[in-house]
Amino acid sequence: MSIKVAFNGSFYGAVHARDYRTPACMTHGDGGRQIALDINLLAAHSAPDYCGLLVNNKTEERSVPIAVRIHRTLELADDKFYVITCGKAGFRNARNETSLVSLRLLDGGRKITQAVYSRPYTLRAEISRPDGTYGFRVKSCFAFNKLNSSVPLIDERGCPVNPNVIKGFTYDDKRSIADAQLQSMFRFPESSEVHFQCDVGLCKGSCPDPNCSDGGGQTKALVTDEGVLMAATSVFVLDPGEAPLVQELCDDGSVHPSWLLWLCVALGILFLIMLIINIFLCSAMTCACARTEIIEKEPSIIEDYDPYRSWHGSQYGSRYSLNGAPQHPKGYTSGGSTMNSTRSVSSHSDHYAIVHSRPGSRYKHRGPPSHIGSHYSGK
Repeated sequence: MSIKVAFNGSFYGAVHARDYRTPACMTHGDGGRQIALDINLLAAHSAPDYCGLLVNNKTEERSVPIAVRIHRTLELADDKFYVITCGKAGFRNARNETSLVSLRLLDGGRKITQAVYSRPYTLRAEISRPDGTYGFRVKSCFAFNKLNSSVPLIDERGCPVNPNVIKGFTYDDKRSIADAQLQSMFRFPESSEVHFQCDVGLCKGSCPDPNCSDGGGQTKALVTDEGVLMAATSVFVLDPGEAPLVQELCDDGSVHPSWLLWLCVALGILFLIMLIINIFLCSAMTCACARTEIIEKEPSIIEDYDPYRSWHGSQYGSRYSLNGAPQHPKGYTSGGSTMNSTRSVSSHSDHYAIVHSRPGSRYKHRGPPSHIGSHYSGK
């Protein structure tokens, strides 16, 4: 980006990118009325010539805030600040949308920023958001370098100046695209950087085709009644076999390499399968946990049953004496026991037989209950 600042009088201050006072981002006045500042738009963030470039990925605009200091070192209240932007030209279409005009150098349909010397490429002009209302034609194209050395490519009629260098543009009005075949990539002796710039004329409806049959002697310029927009692009020209300066960007809407797309699709399918399996397992575990809680909370009939315990409300039938001592095994009498139940022990069984006296039983005793002690059979 070449910035030129003009003054009404002599200027001895400094012009620099805001917050960047490095030698690559600052220049000082020498008393003249004009000062120039060149900023590298492709510098990396960690490079010494990076000057705080702001890039809008949606519109591809590049902006640099600059400060014009009256004093070389001091910051005064009279200093001026500006934002210089390089971007694509655009216009309002019939749908009240902003259509942008772009110029790109393509290699096999892919935009490049580095070209190889003497190889063929395609120079494409394109209008975004076409609505069919406006047509366009490309004219007045030329290539130049940083030192303003220039070479004309397309004249004002839209015809190629030298067909051995570049052919004329072919138009696809439905897609609002125009392509010109660059026969062999060239470069300037002073630098490897080449800039392309073209004027794109708009027409209401369709534009007339350029007339290149008479050699261009007295032919008038191509008429475009809806205005002219400017589009530009820049590339670095490398020698064959030379390593690329920077990694090329994939901005053609495709995925490179192609196997990466299929790998992502396979991983996505596996993720969905694992997600479905996890949901199924979690739901099954939730049902199992709910059933376990229900079973644990249900009363156990087996644990509550005791063959040595009488029915509810009875005061008889305990297998322990009132003083807490267990009954003796068979072969001994339980003298002195205060048991309130009658127990008979069989010599052929190891179990106690509990006989209870219940109200209403057919074995009901007449009169008050008497104390019946435990005895052991003689055999």
